[in-house]
Amino acid sequence: MKPFTCLCLVLMSVQTYATHILGGYVQAKRISPTSLQYDIIVTLYLDEVYGRAAADDANTIQLCFGDGTTGTVTRATRQFVTGRIASLNVYQIKHTYNGPGTFVITTNVLNRTEARNLPQADQLPFTLSTTLLINNQLTNQTPTLVIPETSFRLAARQRATVNLQATDAEGDSLVYGLVRPLTSTTMQSCEQRTATAYQFPNDATRQGTYKLDSRTGTLVWDAPVDPGRYVIVVSIDEWRNGVSISRTIHEITMFVEDRPGTPTPIPPYEPAIEGIFSGIVTALPEYTDADVEVIVFPNPVESRLQVAIRSRRIVTPVVQLRDTNGRLIHELRFRRPARQHEQLIDMESLSAGTYILHTEVNGRSITEKILKK
Repeated sequence: MKPFTCLCLVLMSVQTYATHILGGYVQAKRISPTSLQYDIIVTLYLDEVYGRAAADDANTIQLCFGDGTTGTVTRATRQFVTGRIASLNVYQIKHTYNGPGTFVITTNVLNRTEARNLPQADQLPFTLSTTLLINNQLTNQTPTLVIPETSFRLAARQRATVNLQATDAEGDSLVYGLVRPLTSTTMQSCEQRTATAYQFPNDATRQGTYKLDSRTGTLVWDAPVDPGRYVIVVSIDEWRNGVSISRTIHEITMFVEDRPGTPTPIPPYEPAIEGIFSGIVTALPEYTDADVEVIVFPNPVESRLQVAIRSRRIVTPVVQLRDTNGRLIHELRFRRPARQHEQLIDMESLSAGTYILHTEVNGRSITEKILKK
């Protein structure tokens, strides 16, 4: 059976109130260092098989700029991909902010596509957002995202690896996390909220694991079981010199389909973990074992160091930063027991060189080398 035919059968099997939306994201690019004018670009992934008529009509969208103003944005391009099964639709507008601040840019599109892990999705507005830090000194464009190499298709009962890595024009640090999709109370509202009925894909079936590498953006779903549509959402946090300067929400609808091939053994079910603690830690200067994960970034660091600790048990960690002679430079004491902790250490005034970060968790000592630039 040809791939196009396979996907069409999947689409028919889940078609009830299906609409045309397969996902998307919002990007912002500062145009000039002398003004606060930005290019705001919304990219929507649209279904060109059963949502073709709706995709034809999607010529404009409404955009909230986060400063109390809104605008109507016209579709600039429509590029067919994956054998004309889907299209990339770009909506672009220029907007000038009156002053510095943190702004949440959002767009709402009527009705979501139905999905097995989001009940009554067709009754919820589809919402995308990007949070952007703006000031006179900061020249930035938020990350550029792409459709994964797997396109919108995954094989049932086979381990799925999906590359969701973004690119950043300025070389800023990017950190990825599992999040829930966004929606809104009304189409006219600029206020976003989480779609509370959403379940991570493996939570919906109570089988296997669903983990995201917070450094590389590689998603591993081990393994999809039941055919159908599933909503996948990740956050991409952009960091520069220890300061968070943007957050982009990227949503994709994946079609799980039956395909020829050897099924992979399904591992025991583990609930997916929301946030940057998504279960895969791959490279120094990170530490992981069966119970605890410690993530530090950026490393090397120029000013502020982000320290994140995740445990499968409720813990109260203690974090100490020392120089190579053992002298205590800074100490973090988390007063409230929790499974997740996150804090900043200001290293801007410290001399360049190597420092040691000690983390005490459940009587275990975890040591990281930190390079100060």
